[in-house]
This record gives sequence, structure tokens and C-alpha cells, in this order.
Amino acid sequence: MNPESFVVSSVARLPCGADRAWEKVCFYEHIELPPSWVLRAALPVPVRTTGAYRKVGDVSRCLYSDGGHLTKQIRSIDDHRIEFDILEQTIRYAGRIDLRGGSIEIVSHADGTSSVVMHTRYELRARWLKPIRYFIDRVVKAMHSIVMLDMQARLGCAAGADHEEGFRRLPLSPG
Repeated sequence: MNPESFVVSSVARLPCGADRAWEKVCFYEHIELPPSWVLRAALPVPVRTTGAYRKVGDVSRCLYSDGGHLTKQIRSIDDHRIEFDILEQTIRYAGRIDLRGGSIEIVSHADGTSSVVMHTRYELRARWLKPIRYFIDRVVKAMHSIVMLDMQARLGCAAGADHEEGFRRLPLSPG
């Protein structure tokens, strides 16, 4: 089967400017919040990360609870946007669902707030997975959501900001 490529996108509003939000951008393997039960059931949990992810060409490798790893390389870093490619993966679904890369972008708004926009690219390599693509996308969105909630926590929000449909809605704290 020729692999089919898909992109999952998520957006969350942040109660601060783009510069401050950019300082808190992180990947799933760097979050401080514990993953939800959905993520723990569907994905291996990050155990430790080596390498760097600060400049173009940097490579980091994350080891996961299932004994697998994922290696990513920074493709570009522009004004409030980072793009990365997945170079290698041996995590649970490798060979059937292959992560290809993604991006994280902070978008500034005129009212002094910003939004974080996340994209994850993946390929389905097994035909039988196509009917459950909705659930695969939900798991990717859950991963985006925990990263966004972690960013909000690092920004000092007592709870999360407004998320697109499908994410937990939590009230904002002042400040």
C-alpha cells in the first residue's frame, strides 16, 4: 500500500503576547504535566530526551516507555515558528502509523493575546487503519492539547485558555 499522508491541526488562545508565549513553546516529550489517561493508553510515555532543539539542524532523541524512540530534527525556526521532521521512530505504531513531522507557531493578536497553532504530519501505512483515522486524529489532538495546557501552566495561568472544539475548556485566571 502506498502510504496516505494526513495533517492534524490544533489551536489554543493564550492570554499573553507572542514573545512571552514563544518562550514556553515545547514538545510533547518536554511537558511537565502528566499525560491524560487517553494518551497513556494510546501512546508510550516519554521517559527521557537527549540532544538539542534550539537551532536549525539540531537533532533530539526521545526514549519512550515502550522501549522505542523517536528522533526529530529542526528544519526551520523563524519568527515564532518552529518546524521539525521525524528522522527515525521505533515507538509502538512505527511501520503502520509513521509520524513525519510538524510545526508549532505562535500567532500574535491585536488585543495583546496570542494563539499557539500546532500541526502534526503522519502517514498511514496499513489500509486497515483508514477506518479508524478519526480516533488516530483524536489521539494526536489530545497530544496537542496537553502540550498547550502545559504551555499555559508555564505561563502562570491557573487553568487553560480557550481551545478549539474537542479540548478541555477551563476558566482563565487573572494576570
